[in-house]
Amino acid sequence: MSGSLVIVVSYLLLAVFIAAFVVRTVRMAKQPVHLRWELSPVPHEKGKGSYGGSYLEEFEWWTKPREKSLPAELIYMFLEIVFLKSLWEHNRRLWWFSFPLHFGLYLLIVMAAVLLVSTLLGLVGVPVSDYAWLREGVLAFAALGYLLGGFGAIGLLASRLSDSRLKGFTSAATLLNLALLLAMFASGGFAIVASDYFAGMLSDLTALFTAGQSTAPFDVVTVHLGFVFLFLAYLPFSQMMHFVAKYFTYHNVRWDDAPLVPGSRLERKIQRLLNQPVTWSASHLKTDGKKNWVDLATEDVPTKETPK
Repeated sequence: MSGSLVIVVSYLLLAVFIAAFVVRTVRMAKQPVHLRWELSPVPHEKGKGSYGGSYLEEFEWWTKPREKSLPAELIYMFLEIVFLKSLWEHNRRLWWFSFPLHFGLYLLIVMAAVLLVSTLLGLVGVPVSDYAWLREGVLAFAALGYLLGGFGAIGLLASRLSDSRLKGFTSAATLLNLALLLAMFASGGFAIVASDYFAGMLSDLTALFTAGQSTAPFDVVTVHLGFVFLFLAYLPFSQMMHFVAKYFTYHNVRWDDAPLVPGSRLERKIQRLLNQPVTWSASHLKTDGKKNWVDLATEDVPTKETPK
């Protein structure tokens, strides 16, 4: 495989990632309004989120301004995203492997951002390769990220394969996800040990930005980047898109406590859903393809006392 072909394949994998990621995210954002019910606690409830309270407990709440706490919401998000707070509380045994895997990914994302900025600076003539502190910082973040990520991936794979309680939730796709992550972490760790990782990364990224000839196609850094791009192209089609889905799950479902105001956008959305025809085949509904949800909710339901 020539260096130019490596560049073309890299572009294709990145294009697949970007297109699929955008499409799936937009589809999630366009999902219908969820079943609206009270789910507690809601962190942005000022003074009430800690005990699961709600503005609805206030006397004549509709006459009072709603008070929200953005700091409380941000603190909750930080603890959940960075430290996997819910997993620690509900499945601590799995947390010991899931946390290092996620934290390792966070370190690698920071490292990748630094490398991208460094590559752009190099293209405009800034001699970033001469900065020892930058090289050492990138290597430290990369090494720790690969080590933590690899440990987490191995631990999760072992747990999925050995824990009878997890076997019912473990599919071939789940194992493939972890195997691909492990390949990415392992190839990155090997690249640090077997090559000049910093210089190799800058060289390959420069080649991507300029569509130029990269290093040898089977250079360990290039192989590692191949695993990275393969992982990115695969990610939007896998359950690993949960990091995007969680945003909508929290903000549009668990924390959506906005009141239904007449004439509001929310009311229009719900009205459109209620006007959809019901096609369920259950005999007690007596659907004919024309009745909508409002019809079913307002019509008389036959009972033993009411003749049909």
